[in-house]
Amino acid sequence: MRQRGFTLIEMLVAMFLLAILGTAGFQMLFQITATRDRIDAQSARLSELQRTFYWLAEDITQIADRPIRSAVDLELPPLQLNLEGENVFEFTRAGWSNPAAEVSPTRSNLQRVAYGLDDDKLIRQYWYHLDPINEEPTRRRQMLSGVESMDLRFLDRDGEWQTSWPPADIEDPGMPLGIEFNLELEDYGEIKRVFALPG
Repeated sequence: MRQRGFTLIEMLVAMFLLAILGTAGFQMLFQITATRDRIDAQSARLSELQRTFYWLAEDITQIADRPIRSAVDLELPPLQLNLEGENVFEFTRAGWSNPAAEVSPTRSNLQRVAYGLDDDKLIRQYWYHLDPINEEPTRRRQMLSGVESMDLRFLDRDGEWQTSWPPADIEDPGMPLGIEFNLELEDYGEIKRVFALPG
């Protein structure tokens, strides 16, 4: 009985089809991996944004009308915007719980917090003591990267938006009713958030 094998043409066709399937499979695997990496990066970025706005809301909605004395014995207002210094936005907030009060030195439940830009990074920092003996903050934490600019506006008691606080042309302005954050991000563009202040 005569045995039949594959001809050279059939072998070449089979190898050609196998090469096409292998290339298609590799491209599909590459696209899946690239898509997964983009999704992971996007998820991390959204988590960074959510964390930033969570902390902004936590801080701003607990702003307290309590001035402080700086390390050089200057009285600073409860809330101030400093366009020249490192700390763009600085304020006193309440609600800083001290769960270890029984075992650690007592401290106030008020906290001095500042937000500022360091290159393209939004930094949150705070001082352990409300009236600090050192100008340097106790803790610094990066909140958001890729920030091209940050602008703030303050809603005064007359319902007018002010670009600085305390405003130079208003005597005894008290505390603003709200604060608008305008962040320019390199990937998402302009993002605005408005926060109401307590009281």
